[in-house]
This record gives sequence, structure tokens and C-alpha cells, in this order.
Amino acid sequence: MESPDKETPSSGAPAAADIHFIDQLHQHLDDRQAQGQALTLLLVDCGIVGRVDAVWGYQVGDAVRARIFSTLRTEVLRPGDIICELGRDELACVLSAIDEPQMAMLAAEKMLRTLNAPLWLGDEEVYATPSIGVAISQAKDGNSDSLMLQARRACVAAAGLADHIALYDVKQDVQALHLIESSRLRSAVESDALELVFQPQFDLRYGPIMGMESMLRWSDGDRAMVCMREAIAAAEAGGIVAKLISSMLNRALRNCSEFRQKAGLDLRVSINLPARCLLQDGLPDLIERALRTWALGPVRLVLEIDDIATLQAEPSAQAALQRLHEMGIKLSIDDPHASLASYFWLATMPFKELKIDLSVAPDWMTQPRSEGVLRSLIELARHLKLEIVAMGVPDDAAAKKLAALGCDFIQADFRGPAVDPEEFVTRFAD
Repeated sequence: MESPDKETPSSGAPAAADIHFIDQLHQHLDDRQAQGQALTLLLVDCGIVGRVDAVWGYQVGDAVRARIFSTLRTEVLRPGDIICELGRDELACVLSAIDEPQMAMLAAEKMLRTLNAPLWLGDEEVYATPSIGVAISQAKDGNSDSLMLQARRACVAAAGLADHIALYDVKQDVQALHLIESSRLRSAVESDALELVFQPQFDLRYGPIMGMESMLRWSDGDRAMVCMREAIAAAEAGGIVAKLISSMLNRALRNCSEFRQKAGLDLRVSINLPARCLLQDGLPDLIERALRTWALGPVRLVLEIDDIATLQAEPSAQAALQRLHEMGIKLSIDDPHASLASYFWLATMPFKELKIDLSVAPDWMTQPRSEGVLRSLIELARHLKLEIVAMGVPDDAAAKKLAALGCDFIQADFRGPAVDPEEFVTRFAD
């Protein structure tokens, strides 16, 4: 069995990746590819050494780490395999005789069983919480850096799985990019770098523009629009949800006031909020202050609420919703994933509007059954005394059909896309 020169450093500080191990990995990979064979790399997060360091100190942590190395060498690895420490709680293993996914996963399962065995520290029984990422090189191309990156991404994915083992998949690259984007979005939220654009809403019964929805825009590379769910999640990570809501609300109401004063546009403005925002302490008071600041009546504000299931589970959110209704703010349901059971419960709540996204049923104009579903949904909204806003309307023919079915308003790109405040005034001031 081969092993790195430096096995278990005695220092309590996490060690850098062993250069000797990287050289060995590179050499093994070249040899296997020259033979037209693949190479398996396991990246293991032991999930115990750091905890032992914190409770018993680095010396005991070193002993635990040495025991893990010794156990894996004698009970799991074969002669010719390589094991090396990458960090205080991380190690890497090259399985030189395995190049098939099924065998690699079996080896990882054996390693996991070994690591899951209890460790006795004096009279204390301690368990590791290991995760293992498995990456297999291509037989003809690839390099040691890409193989290490794949194993690390698989290890991150494994931590969220029930069995704590993951074989590298290209989907994990997308997840890694989402993590990067989430971090950048969080930074944008904290630095107040999000802007608002407005999409007009039109009255199908009388024709003119009657309102607008405010939407978040992030001027960051190719990313244009940001859904509120993502923005709130980033704000939650930074502990600035109230700051984000306040900033967005005051911007939207300021523009609503300016549209009325400078362009004669007496409109309502809609803001989309995930239902969990209603759990924020003092949200109704924050909204009341913003309306007073911009000299707007509550009828000028519509709150579009999604994730209705949160409301059902949280009495405090229901109380906030009732308070907003008593203030005179219009409450709209914007939850395409609401279940049938939710509508029975929603009949008891003070909603006044239902938003329907027709992009999920592009054939409703040509398929009688799809049109029947839409007709039934509109009739249900009528029984619940809800006005209806249709989104994803493709053209004037569809708008006329919706009017005939009893829809009240539309919000559609063909009538007006989302634009910044200046362009909004230019388009609609007449």
C-alpha cells in the first residue's frame, strides 16, 4: 500500500492539500488513461475531528484522526490505494483498482460503515457524521484538478442525502453555480444593489391601464430579473429581510406617487411577497409608515402572497394578514402551486384577488378541456368573491376570450413588458 509522506500532522491547524498526494494522483491518472482505464477518487468529510478538537483539544483530535487513517488502511483500502489528509476533517482516497461506478459506490459504502462505528474517548461514545463524494475520471481525458473538483462537489451533495454518499453528476455543477449566484445575490441585497421595474396591468372590462406590478431587477451580468423568493432567501441568510422589504416597498410607493404627480397616472402598485414575510415582526406597521411617507391611501397597494401553505401553518402570519386587510390593503393570491385543499381554507381568509398564470397551459385557446379548467377556476374565484388577474396572455384574441369568460385584468408582455420608471412614464403618461 502506498501512503503520503505526511500522514497525520501533529499541529492543530488544518493542513493544506498534500503536494505529494496531488503528484501521486496526477501520475496515477496519467497511467490509467494511457491504458484506456478510468480512476476512482473518494473525498471524505469525516465530520468528527473538528468537534473533538472543540471539546477535548487538538491533541485528542490528532489521536482520533490517526485512528481513522489506520482503520481505513487496514479494513477498507487495498494495496496500491492512496490516502491523504486534505484538511482537519477531510481526506482523499484513490482506489487504483476500481474504475466502475457500481464498484466505487460499494467501496464508499464500506468506508461509510467503517467511519460510522462509534469511537470511545475515555467514557464517552462519539459518532462521526461522514459524507463521501465519489468521482470517476474519464478513460481518455480529464485531469487531476477537475477530478478533485468533481469529488468535492459530490461530497457537498452527499451531505444533503440520507445515505451520505453521492456519485458525481453534472447536475452538481449547476448546484455549485447556484450557490455562487446565491452568495452574489446576498451581497447585492446587503449593498442595496437591486432595482425596481414595473409591468402594467390593464382592465379587461373598460380598457385602460389600472395598475402595475413592481419587480426586482439585478443589474449583474446576464441576470436581469430576480424572483422575490430568491431575494428573500438571500436576505434571510444575511439577516436583512426587513431591510429588503422596506427598501422595495418604499421604492415602489415612491414611484407610484411620482407617477400620479408627474404623469397623471393614478395607479395601484402590486408587490409580491412570500407568505413567510408575514412572520416578520412589525410588518403591518412598516407598511403603514411607508404609505404615510408617500401620502398614498392603502387602496393603492396590493400585496401578492405566494406559498399559501405557510399561512395555514402559522397563526401569526394569519393575524398579520388580517391586520393588513383591516388597514384597507388589497390581498392577492399568487400561488400557482396551491392545492385544492388550500382553496377551501382560503375561503375563510380576507383575499380579494386571484392571479392566474396562463403560461402553464399554452393550449387553453385550442383545447376545450383546458378552456374548461380555466372556466371552472374563474367560476370558483367568483364564488369566493375574488377578482382575477391573468398573466401569460399571448395576444389580443386571448384577452378578448378572457374577458368573455369573466376575467377582470391582464398583465402581459404583448400589452407592455416590465420597464424602468422613466420608460414607464414615457409609455403610459398619455
